Amino acid sequence: MSTDEIVDPTIAPSDQFRRFLYHIGIPVAGVVTVIAVIAGVGWHSYQTVRTGALTLTHDLLVSQQEYIAKEVSSFLMPASAGAIVARDMLEHGAPAVEQKIFNGYSSTMMRNVPQIQSFYIADSDGNFSTLEHGEQPGQTALTTLHDVGTPKAIFTHELRDGDGKLLKQWQTPAGTYDPRGHAWFTDAVKAGQEIWTPPYLVEVTKQITITAAVPYKGSNDKTYVYAINMSLNHLNNFLNSLKIGESGNAILLQQGGNVVAGHGMQETQTKAQGDPAKMTLDPVKYPVMTKAFDEYRVHGYGARTIKVNGRRYVTITANLPVGKDSWVLLLVAPEDDFSRFAMAGGQQNLIFFVLVVIMALGFGLLLFLQARRSDGLRNLIARMRRVAGHESDALQEVAQYEELFNPEDNALILTKKLAEQSEARRAAIWRILHDGHTLMCIDSYDRLQDVHSGGFEMSTTDLKSFFDAVFHGDRLATTAADTDEHTTAFYRVYMRAFGSKSLVCCPIVGNGGPVGVITLEDAPQAEMVYHFVQMVAGVAAVRFSAQHYTAVAAAREELETEPAATEELHDPSQGFLLAPGALSINGQPNATDLSQMEGFYPAVTIMVISLSDMIMTAQNDPAANIKLIDDMAAALQDIAHQCGLYSIRMLGHRVVCIAGCSRTPDKGAVFRMANAALMMRENVLAMLSKADLDPVFRIGIDVGPVFGGMLGKNPQAFNLWGDAMGMAEMMAQGAPDVGTIQVSENVYQRLRQYFLFRERGRFFIPGMGLTRTYVLAGRR
Repeated sequence: MSTDEIVDPTIAPSDQFRRFLYHIGIPVAGVVTVIAVIAGVGWHSYQTVRTGALTLTHDLLVSQQEYIAKEVSSFLMPASAGAIVARDMLEHGAPAVEQKIFNGYSSTMMRNVPQIQSFYIADSDGNFSTLEHGEQPGQTALTTLHDVGTPKAIFTHELRDGDGKLLKQWQTPAGTYDPRGHAWFTDAVKAGQEIWTPPYLVEVTKQITITAAVPYKGSNDKTYVYAINMSLNHLNNFLNSLKIGESGNAILLQQGGNVVAGHGMQETQTKAQGDPAKMTLDPVKYPVMTKAFDEYRVHGYGARTIKVNGRRYVTITANLPVGKDSWVLLLVAPEDDFSRFAMAGGQQNLIFFVLVVIMALGFGLLLFLQARRSDGLRNLIARMRRVAGHESDALQEVAQYEELFNPEDNALILTKKLAEQSEARRAAIWRILHDGHTLMCIDSYDRLQDVHSGGFEMSTTDLKSFFDAVFHGDRLATTAADTDEHTTAFYRVYMRAFGSKSLVCCPIVGNGGPVGVITLEDAPQAEMVYHFVQMVAGVAAVRFSAQHYTAVAAAREELETEPAATEELHDPSQGFLLAPGALSINGQPNATDLSQMEGFYPAVTIMVISLSDMIMTAQNDPAANIKLIDDMAAALQDIAHQCGLYSIRMLGHRVVCIAGCSRTPDKGAVFRMANAALMMRENVLAMLSKADLDPVFRIGIDVGPVFGGMLGKNPQAFNLWGDAMGMAEMMAQGAPDVGTIQVSENVYQRLRQYFLFRERGRFFIPGMGLTRTYVLAGRR
């Protein structure tokens, strides 16, 4: 159980609540109240100023809109009123002076009204005259159509100065031109009153023009149309010259959305290639005006506020009647253009309030953190007291363990208490062996699974950085063992298969220096209970020193008691890494024919190494995969030769080793097989670590009777089967952890004087009943 989950019954809940209320609740509530009041006052002031500024903005824009409407009406009025006056003059004048009246009135209007571009007059017979500006200021150009509708139709042109003096006269073919086919004539005659044409492009001047035309009856009973053409360039220049706020714009549009004049007129005209019917707002280039016009189409005329690209705009749409139709006057200006001067004070006040709120929040946060710090320190002191109490209890349990300093006992209580106190996922005690180049796991306890394991060996060849730190007695602590330079190799070989991440190492120091190390994996409480870990390290050092044998004595005893190998080496054949052969057994001569070895063998030692399929298929590169397996097979082959095994063969993801295959039991076979198992485990661990693969393999050993012999025709294959073979496979498949060597009770009875074992318990095995199994940890 975590120390944080322990409840002290002496602490009353009411005292905790009162302390929280006085230290945190009331101060924080006061600060929050002050902040709320300041923020409310600041926000109300800001909103009041902003509302007043927006009201002023709308009023200013309405005044601007009325002014522009009057100016546009004034711009169009000369054409409308002039057409009426000219109609009355021409309608009541004598036909003989009709041309003089047209010339005199029209030239006078052109000199005094700059927006007028030209004048037209035509009758129902097709006669046509136009008066327009000449080449120089003050000059007028009169064009008259003759012989309309005939092949001889021509235009007569006269250029006169300001005094009416003729300067130049010439003629041009008229072709099929007939004024009666143009909209300004036909629409006026049809309406019977003054009309305004939609804007159109004059090809000669390349200007957008609008025409006011009025019909009348002459004294000769002909129908006449008098028209005044006005260039929208003047209206466009007028609208562009207006200053609406700092960056506002005005634009005139028809009801259908076609641009008449105003902001962006030139670009719009160019894009439409001069066709007024195609002159519409581009929503990409003019998104604000497009959205404002869409709002008008939905909600009608009036003032409103829109938001485009995070910025607010004030818009006004107004109606401008032009004849029977009407135009839409659209004004657009950013909201802050008008309200900036009024909102500046409100923004300053708001900034001031925000600063005050931030300062109050800062002071409140400091107060809160101080209170939390005090409570945290108080809880930490209480927690340390509880931890100290639990450590005392744990030390008392360790001290009461009767076999604590018996080197023959595994003292599993040490790793269990280490894991419980530090809340580690796994706690292990490692010893530096007598050769100074090997680190062996005496015991490893998995707290989550509540199981013990051991017997793992690692050499300096593959874990140099980790060994250097351990042999120098360095204390290591890392939260990412897979990236730390000292623990990366240890993580790959030992930790990765269990999913551990962090690692804490405490050296075990004897009289002559470091003799081992304690490792704690994923231990959040390791720092808090480190002195307890050091105490356990001291106990482990005493246990190591209590083992009276030395490395030399152990080696001598091993050499004296180990029976000599009686099996010879033979060349590989039939798929064997080490081929089975006839050996000298108990002084008997070698058999010359393997077929003579057929029969029953009473005590054959069999070892099965089960490699996970993941190892066999982990490499993406088939060549690298085969190379890894080949190197592994060569290493196992060398060990089999060195330990004098009878044969070794790789079958799929299993490796089967045999020793003592003779009709007379070979007492040294199981001893040699145990030595080979320890050496093979270390080599396979190292090779998989170099290949960056998880060490997912298990080893099982059994000794017992089997049947064997040569099978099949030429070539024949040697094979063994029986109880010992099946038991060895079950030992490998049921090993508790990866890299573990599990042996049967028969193997334990033969090797318990020479090797270290840890009992796993009693298990039911089909065909055999209840039996015990053991884990081979290492040599004594």
